[in-house]
Amino acid sequence: MHDENTRERFRTYVHELKPFIWTSLLIFVLSTITGYAYYTINPSYALDSLSGLEELAEMIKGLSPLEIMLLIFVNNAVKMFFAVLLGFALGIIPFGFLVLNGFVLGVFAHFQVVENGTLFIIAGLTPHGIIEIPMLIVSSAIGMKIGYVALQTLRSEPADLKAEIIRGIKFYLHWLFPLIFLAAVIETFITPIVIYMITGI
Repeated sequence: MHDENTRERFRTYVHELKPFIWTSLLIFVLSTITGYAYYTINPSYALDSLSGLEELAEMIKGLSPLEIMLLIFVNNAVKMFFAVLLGFALGIIPFGFLVLNGFVLGVFAHFQVVENGTLFIIAGLTPHGIIEIPMLIVSSAIGMKIGYVALQTLRSEPADLKAEIIRGIKFYLHWLFPLIFLAAVIETFITPIVIYMITGI
């Protein structure tokens, strides 16, 4: 149970994050649309962007459901943590993280729509995606906020980069980390059931 001070710090930080969250959301949506559209123009080249997903699929083969869940969790948690931590490089890393993930999602969604239909992609992304995608956007927003403070520091404006990084990491560990774990549990144990119930695949 969170005390009032914790809740107040949460509200204050989220309020400060809002412009970065909206910016991150816009970047992600535009990147996803670009990936979806690019598959139409050059599907064979677009599919090359899915190599990371293919590598993850190979790693999953032969693993137990618990091991799959842990692999997905660690993979997502580490990437989102670095999107936060490396934000001090003027926000370039979280920006690239958003663009890459949005583009890959767009390509993947279009590929699955072509191969298995719209219902398949909705069933396959919605259960865990309603948690995972917002966490991706928020973690990137934190990194971009840290990048903004880093820019202020370079301009010799009043700013405390070290304190901002610590705030970002604490917020990530306290709020995002558990939800990333929950998304991995849902993706492993719930999403396959939803896909089967809706599509029979």
